[in-house]
Amino acid sequence: MIYDIVIPALGATGDDVVLDEWLAQPGQFVKSGAALFVVTTDKATVEVEVFRDGYLRETLVSPGAMVPVQTVVGRLADTLEEPLNSDAPGEGVTPSKRIEQTRIPSEKEASKIDDLPSERKLASPLARRMAAELGLDLSSIKASGSKGQILKRDIERAVEQKHPEGGVRRVPLSPMRRAIAQRAQKSNTEVPHFHGSVLVDMTEAKVNLKQLAAWAEKNNLASPTITDLALRAAALALRQTPALNASFRGEEILYFDDIHIGVVIGLPEGMLIPVVRHADRLNLFTLAAATRQLRTAAETGQLTSSQLSGATFTVSNLGMFGLDSFNAVINPPEAGILALGSAKEQPAAWQGSLSLRWQMTATLAVDHRVVDGITLAKFLDKFKQLLENPLSLSIETPQEGTE
Repeated sequence: MIYDIVIPALGATGDDVVLDEWLAQPGQFVKSGAALFVVTTDKATVEVEVFRDGYLRETLVSPGAMVPVQTVVGRLADTLEEPLNSDAPGEGVTPSKRIEQTRIPSEKEASKIDDLPSERKLASPLARRMAAELGLDLSSIKASGSKGQILKRDIERAVEQKHPEGGVRRVPLSPMRRAIAQRAQKSNTEVPHFHGSVLVDMTEAKVNLKQLAAWAEKNNLASPTITDLALRAAALALRQTPALNASFRGEEILYFDDIHIGVVIGLPEGMLIPVVRHADRLNLFTLAAATRQLRTAAETGQLTSSQLSGATFTVSNLGMFGLDSFNAVINPPEAGILALGSAKEQPAAWQGSLSLRWQMTATLAVDHRVVDGITLAKFLDKFKQLLENPLSLSIETPQEGTE
């Protein structure tokens, strides 16, 4: 059997990508899950894994070419003997024409990029499109990319310098911002949101975090944060309310056995939602290490396609920016997203008297086609109990298959 290899939809990274490098050669056997090729969006570099075992028989896109997502870029086969028919698509995907390599200057050439005429200047696809739409000459724009390429921020800076006082700036949507806009509009239009909130006493959790930080430093471990505590509490609460770990799919509802939690990571140009897999099976230190690694990968543009897909639930924390509470937009096709506000010290009734307590508002948005109010309330109640008794979050969770 011949299978088409396509550029996958990569979370919030947009519609057009540059295929940077093939990590296997035609004729080479590749195993499912191995990195097959590397693509770059406007802001992120992503390794795309092969979807099944097989032989890479043919590459249709050369390194350096810009292609839209869902483009067929190569073909995989079960054997080396099966004939390739370029006119017949495999597995129901229309094959693309061969896309030839675009010229990428060397480091030495890139260092002299500002001396090149505009038609030869190295620029990201987005920057080149923005310059054309805004009527800017690339030869007049100073590049800030690591390899001498002109980026989106260089175009924006040129516009600001051209109109320093007042006026209106017209900046086309970046691929990431366009994807966010499309998903948000789709979610608000198609998903009937239903919200509920609880006030969580975080006083014991704050004390617990200091103890965990001391232990982490002593044992060279990642130190958990409030987000990590919330992720673990959410994962354990989902165990108790499996109806929320689900997805509405037309005429049926899918209920997932595994708990994979997406964590919203804000970037200057937008946001990404990488996934902590099997979050309910990870202890706090392992979870903290996982979220730290995902954040670093997101900020440096090194997230892989598998790290950006497969979430069954999402947590978004804006508390570090001082926001008291907010309603998050569900990330389809998930059935719920938990929004966390800031943990603030304020007067509160506690054990029959008034005292200063650290309190945080948690707001859950659910897809009302999948989840009713009782399930929402049960989840928030369990989540609140876990965070207010944080010792339970520090207990090791047995791995699947152990007793």
